[in-house]
Amino acid sequence: MAQEGKDWTTDLLDRLDHYIDVVRSNTTDRLVKVVRVVVYGVIALVLGSTAGIIALILLIRVLDVALPRDVWLPYMVLGAIFLGLGLFFWKKKTAPAVTGDT
Repeated sequence: MAQEGKDWTTDLLDRLDHYIDVVRSNTTDRLVKVVRVVVYGVIALVLGSTAGIIALILLIRVLDVALPRDVWLPYMVLGAIFLGLGLFFWKKKTAPAVTGDT
């Protein structure tokens, strides 16, 4: 028989509410966190790229004023700097490990 003083409908609804919360926390909450990371990452990438481009334009303008030649000299100086950095990082890269499973 049914227990006295215990409402089975309230108990059933409490269990159902608990399982719904568990499913929501395992699916929707995690998805919201991932989407937030992606959105904030895209925003940071766009803002960072914009700031980098503006900084590069500012650097070219400053070098153009500071160096007595035409505008090609700042481009050449920055090109040499970027070429040197590229060669430095190219030397630092490591080759992927070769496995004998072919």
